[in-house]
Amino acid sequence: MIFTNPLRILVVSAVAALVQLASPVAAATFHTVPLAWNAAPESGILGYMVYAGTASRQYTQIYDAGTTPAFSVASMEFGKTYYFAVKTIGGTGLESDFSEELVVKIAPPPLPVSGGISMNGSGQAGLNWSYPAAALGSSPEFIVEASSDLAQWTQVGTVLPEQAVGGDSQSLQFSWPIAISGLRQFYRLTARNWMGAATGP
Repeated sequence: MIFTNPLRILVVSAVAALVQLASPVAAATFHTVPLAWNAAPESGILGYMVYAGTASRQYTQIYDAGTTPAFSVASMEFGKTYYFAVKTIGGTGLESDFSEELVVKIAPPPLPVSGGISMNGSGQAGLNWSYPAAALGSSPEFIVEASSDLAQWTQVGTVLPEQAVGGDSQSLQFSWPIAISGLRQFYRLTARNWMGAATGP
C-alpha cells in the first residue's frame, strides 16, 4: 500500500539550542531544528522518514524518525537555507509521497554588542568596557584600534572573552592598558563574532 495523503509539517521552534564544537574553528557553531507534523491517519504505519537538503526537493540527508511524529535535525549551518519533507513508511515497507515542503533559513548568530570605552580611574590608564554574558554564544573577540588623527586606524590589540577581568552572571568586565605618551592618541573598540561580522566601531 502506498500512502498518498500529504503530511503537513509544523515547526515547533525555529530557534533552538546551539551546539558548540570543542575546537574553535570557523563555522563551528550549528543549529538544531525541531520538526513536528500531523500523524498519518492510516493504520499500519511503521514510521516516518525525514528528508533534508539545501535545495527544494533535492534531499541529501535522510533520517529515520521512528513512529513519533516529531524529530530534531542537528548540524544545520548558520546562514544556509534548508528544505524539509517527511514520508510515511507503510506496513509493506513502501513509502508515501513527500509531505508539503518546509523551508527554514538558519539565521547567523547575533553580533556582539560593544560596550562603552572609558579611562581607567584606578590610576592606570586603560580602556574599560562590559559585555553581556548572555551573548557569549557568538564567540566574540574585541579588537582595539588606535589613531592619532581619527583617519588612519591601526589594530593594537585583541581581547578574548577568557581575558575578562571581572563580572557576574549578567555581564563581563574587560580592560585594555593604554600606553600614555606625549602624542595625542584616540582609541576605538570593535566587537566581532566567530563569523567575522562586527559591530561599530
